[in-house]
Amino acid sequence: MVSVDRKHVFPLKVFVVKEALDQWSTRTGQQLTGTEEYAVAKMRLFQAFDELEALTAKTPELAVDATNLDALLSQLDL
Repeated sequence: MVSVDRKHVFPLKVFVVKEALDQWSTRTGQQLTGTEEYAVAKMRLFQAFDELEALTAKTPELAVDATNLDALLSQLDL
């Protein structure tokens, strides 16, 4: 449950695509911990708040996938 204005809350899903994590692990030889996966999902949520003006009008399903995983991980210094 998230809120844009601290008055109205709504559900918002953030999916972390396992295949993207597997590809990253194969490429880097590392594996993300559960805490790191959670941090990546949260960074994607923050990104959505920054990018989507009408977040409450249409509730998107957000994803961490191969197209954005590296950028999100770099923000976390991983």
